[in-house]
Amino acid sequence: MTMILALLLGLAQVSVGGPTQVQDASHPLRIRILERNRSHGSWGARMWGRADIVAPQRQGFDYESECDEVFMVSHGDEVYSARWKKQDQQLEMLVSKMGSANRTGACLRWT
Repeated sequence: MTMILALLLGLAQVSVGGPTQVQDASHPLRIRILERNRSHGSWGARMWGRADIVAPQRQGFDYESECDEVFMVSHGDEVYSARWKKQDQQLEMLVSKMGSANRTGACLRWT
């Protein structure tokens, strides 16, 4: 019973979000999430998949993320605003919370 409660509490802390409506000047990269897989644990969400940097220069990459933000796959021309945390190793991507104008960051690591 305690383990089930811990898992439920861990899942309750995970929020789902999508691309930001407006490009943020502090996050100049534009990211399109092509594929997202995920698993849950008491620590939050683990995600992995394929993405493209579409601006300033197109580049595809595989990623991993172990953040509390579950982000959606891009559809059509939807893109996420992002910036480098560690050049060519780790990106910080802005995620809009569903039903809110609040934005939070999710981290993507190259794999």
